[in-house]
Order: sequence, then structure tokens, then C-alpha cells
Amino acid sequence: MKPITILIACGSGIATSTLAADEVKAVCQAYGINNYQIIKSSMQELQSALPNADVVLTTSVYRGTIEKPYLSVSAFITGINEDKTRQKLGELLQDVANT
Repeated sequence: MKPITILIACGSGIATSTLAADEVKAVCQAYGINNYQIIKSSMQELQSALPNADVVLTTSVYRGTIEKPYLSVSAFITGINEDKTRQKLGELLQDVANT
């Protein structure tokens, strides 16, 4: 598996992205992904942070264009459909790590 950089963006780049990062770490561990780095940004900084990312995760709706594998992880904040989001994220990260 190649190393992957996971960008997590939220409104401020601090609060909900930190909560989501903890969940992402747990998903990585559950799916056997050990070689990863998490970077956080605000939604406003997302476009400038994109070149450094292999995967983009957001905790709120993003209306712009993202030319990278992307998933909303708002379920980690709301608690709604968390299991389904964990599975989608695990599969996405495995796909990216194996390409």
C-alpha cells in the first residue's frame, strides 16, 4: 500500500475536523491502513490544500469541484449513518492506497 494523505475540511479547520480525524484514524486501523497522514483545513482553505491530498473528506456540504476522491463524513459529527460512512470511507481509502 502506498502512503496516502487525507485532507479533512470543516467550517473552521479546527473543531469538527478534529472529531472526524479521530474517526478516520479508527477506520484506517480497522481497514489495515497504516501509512497515512491527516491534514486539516477550513472549507475556505480547501482549494489551496487540495494539491497535497490524495483523499478529501468534509464535515459539511462543499459545493465546489474536487478533482480527487471525495466523501462527506458529516455522519461522524451527527451520528446518523455512521456505520455506512465508516464502510464507505474504509473502502475508499483502501482503493486509494492500492492504486
